[in-house]
Amino acid sequence: MVVVKRDVSKLKGHLNAIGEALKEIVKPSTMTIHYPKEMRIYEDIRGYVQIDLSKCIGCARCARICPSNAIVMKKFGGRYYPTIDYGKCIFCHFCVDVCPTGVIVNSKIHDLSFDNPNIVLNPNERVKERKIKSVTYEFKGDVKVKR
Repeated sequence: MVVVKRDVSKLKGHLNAIGEALKEIVKPSTMTIHYPKEMRIYEDIRGYVQIDLSKCIGCARCARICPSNAIVMKKFGGRYYPTIDYGKCIFCHFCVDVCPTGVIVNSKIHDLSFDNPNIVLNPNERVKERKIKSVTYEFKGDVKVKR
């Protein structure tokens, strides 16, 4: 008798799992985001830093404070400007905090990939943001993706 009850409970467990899988096929409610077609929105993140050279005074504070040496001052048009090596950048944003004129600013861009690991952004080059569908999470009862 005991063996039969165990077999029936295993069968019920398998049928429940198959039923859940079929529900997900018909109407998905998982937390999976279909990246790169859609992207999660984050609040207060430290993304890639951008440089606006129109206000840069060339003080090199950003290069001196960078713990990973990702910022190097290079000469462009007779003046020295900061360049950022995103392969080295650890997104600490000390450079944003120390900049006296607000030249280096935070961006919400955080999910870039490059075909070259040694990408260096020179002055007047900017990281371009992709325009894709954004996703948020709903935390009422169970966690669900809100598209």
